[in-house]
Amino acid sequence: MHPFYPGEILYSVVKVSLPTILTAKNTTRRLQRSCPEERSFTTAIYGKGGEKMYHRYQGDSIGKKDADGIAEWYPKCKVRKEGDVYIATPHTTNPTRRTERKQKAVAVSYKDGKYRLAEMKDIAEDECVITGNDNDSRTADAKPLDVSDTVFSATYKQIFDELYDKYSSLRPYERKQAVMEGMLDLFAGEDDARYFVDENWRRKQRNLYSRRKRFEYKAYNQAYEFFFTVTYDDKKHTAESFEASLKSCFSNLHKRYGCLFQGVWEYGEENGRLHFHGLIADPNRKILDGLEKVREYNPKTGRMETFPQSKYFADRFGRNTFSEIIPQLYDNAIRYITKYLSKQGVRPYYSKGLYRFIESDICGKDVLGRMDDGSGRDIRLLVAGDFDIWRDGEKLGKVSPQTIALAPKLP
Repeated sequence: MHPFYPGEILYSVVKVSLPTILTAKNTTRRLQRSCPEERSFTTAIYGKGGEKMYHRYQGDSIGKKDADGIAEWYPKCKVRKEGDVYIATPHTTNPTRRTERKQKAVAVSYKDGKYRLAEMKDIAEDECVITGNDNDSRTADAKPLDVSDTVFSATYKQIFDELYDKYSSLRPYERKQAVMEGMLDLFAGEDDARYFVDENWRRKQRNLYSRRKRFEYKAYNQAYEFFFTVTYDDKKHTAESFEASLKSCFSNLHKRYGCLFQGVWEYGEENGRLHFHGLIADPNRKILDGLEKVREYNPKTGRMETFPQSKYFADRFGRNTFSEIIPQLYDNAIRYITKYLSKQGVRPYYSKGLYRFIESDICGKDVLGRMDDGSGRDIRLLVAGDFDIWRDGEKLGKVSPQTIALAPKLP
């Protein structure tokens, strides 16, 4: 059994630096008065046995640490597979509560591709404050700014996102300059405008990095067999009906035959035609047994080409191509799709039930070492390929498809 069952507090140390408690107003004021530099406070609860530590930049751990800084146990780690290795992220106890940022809306006018401040007229008071976070403001329900009115209400973040999307066809440097010029008149000086644009540009890059990593993590946890691309025949579908029908088809194949799909929707650069790039795992061979060789002329290369095509998809949608994924090149297949996520308007698709992490306690004996990204805050652990999976103090066994199926999943 697990030597430290959940709920047993043996000896705990809560150590929190000043940046993590900025939202705790009273505590923050006291710390800032006593010392303007980074400070920490420690609360100890004593008991029997070992030592249980909580630290934001070290991760929760149980037991004493060895010479290499590896603890005896790491409870409730998020474990993922990347290539042939496993990486575990220890659970972190953060006693602070993340607050919503309130963004004040301003009255602006739009002319000649530039936004300018205007008088606040005919704008309801409840429209002047908008809550949000650091994520992209464009969601499934988000709408572009209505610039048809002479004066309208918007936040600086909304304006940035509008210009960021508008100049998506430009190179990164040119795109950033175009956004800067479009927002310059909204600020008192060029330095203020540049600071705001730089901050939100980094926000966009962080969000893009997160989308790519989310896609990669979910793909590495599966054993996809083929990479495929499918588009539609004008005689059978429009772009809207094609997307809706293909999603419904993926869902039915997943429920009835256990097929797994993961990919991206993209509009072609040359003809603007919607198509889907994806990965497929087909344990019951519903799709893959129906592949047939097709020989067609490729206008891009100017030559005849032979490729596998699914008769199932061809009859229902239109042209499609399949390419078998060689296990040694699995990384390349994933990265080939993730590069599309940086394009404007590209949306990912995942079958229901795909996950990024499994949750397990990690024994220090299974840890090969710590990872280091150079920031000093990397808490990830490199775990042996045959580590033991634990669930609520119960050992499920060595990592395998069977034990992974029993472990808790984190989306």
